[in-house]
Amino acid sequence: MMKPHPVTWLRTTLRGFGFKQWFLLILNAALILGSLACALGLRSVSGTLSTLTAAKRFQGEGETRFAQLACYLPVGDGKTEEDVRSFRQSLESKLVEQSLEAPEGGRLYLDAYYGMESVTISSDNGSNSTVKAVGAGGDFFYFHPLHLRSGSYIKGDDLMDDLVLLDEELAWKLFGGTELAGLTVYINSVPFVVSGVVAREADFATEKAYTGDGGLYMSFSAMSRLIEEASITGYEIVMPNPISGYAKSLLSEVFPIGTGDIVENSGRYGLLRLWDVIQTFGQRSMRTNGVIYPYWENAARLTEDYAALLLLAAAVFLLIPLLFLITAVIRYVRWTYRFAKAKIPEKVEEAVEKHREERLEKKLENKAGGDGDG
Repeated sequence: MMKPHPVTWLRTTLRGFGFKQWFLLILNAALILGSLACALGLRSVSGTLSTLTAAKRFQGEGETRFAQLACYLPVGDGKTEEDVRSFRQSLESKLVEQSLEAPEGGRLYLDAYYGMESVTISSDNGSNSTVKAVGAGGDFFYFHPLHLRSGSYIKGDDLMDDLVLLDEELAWKLFGGTELAGLTVYINSVPFVVSGVVAREADFATEKAYTGDGGLYMSFSAMSRLIEEASITGYEIVMPNPISGYAKSLLSEVFPIGTGDIVENSGRYGLLRLWDVIQTFGQRSMRTNGVIYPYWENAARLTEDYAALLLLAAAVFLLIPLLFLITAVIRYVRWTYRFAKAKIPEKVEEAVEKHREERLEKKLENKAGGDGDG
């Protein structure tokens, strides 16, 4: 018995299509294309922010898995640089206990911290402005690789802390240009030397999240000199994550943040994470723990929202074609069953009849052979 080929079944089915069936077929094709478009959009959105790629860059071609995490502390409950040093010692001890050691000449983790305050900045030409300053420490610009328009970044291990990095908007406002390395500015009336000028991220999420009129970056130690109450309100780290959740669990243990938030940036666009975003979509907008996110975290949360909506849309678009596919498979199975039910008895009967005829012919041949011998 020949089993009906799926292509044959499909051709037979298509010949019987009317307007309704063709409409549904075109609709399903459009929904599948829509789902694919949403999937491509999700992939594009998940690669928007360079601030979420530190773990991937730090890992390079190595086999050790790393996670990028960020801690956001409540207003009034910040940390000091001494707290960060103490944390680093505790972290290194924990990593050694787990037999995780840095490669020769390399590092096992990378971190950065920062605080934010409003300052007044002016130049010798009389221009001045009140802006938001980021007091940074550690490898801040590894986590935030802003594009340098001129000059160089400030570093956590600089011997002098009188350097300042301006963003492009502030540079134009104060000096009318961006080639400013070596010039002097005054922050809260204290002189600083311009190290360079950076451009803000140009992606759609940052453009929506950053609403300031220019800003600057300085070392946290310099900010502490200018503003006694300055504190560290954010901490970021790339560290080993041999099993899922290990890095976040260890960070929570050795770096207490009270009512603050710990976010694993390296897994922000995973299916489980996006499903959680969908479930808490309305509640995510409410902040009740005293944390004020920096613009880059707001940008990341915006891309998460977009990614979650794209994932949901892709799933919904794919649901209807999937149901039609299941229906088609069921119909094909039923059609195959009816075909087999009708043909099998006929084929069996033909085979039995053929076998009977063969036996009869054999008997006749044997009989004829016996008569010839006699």
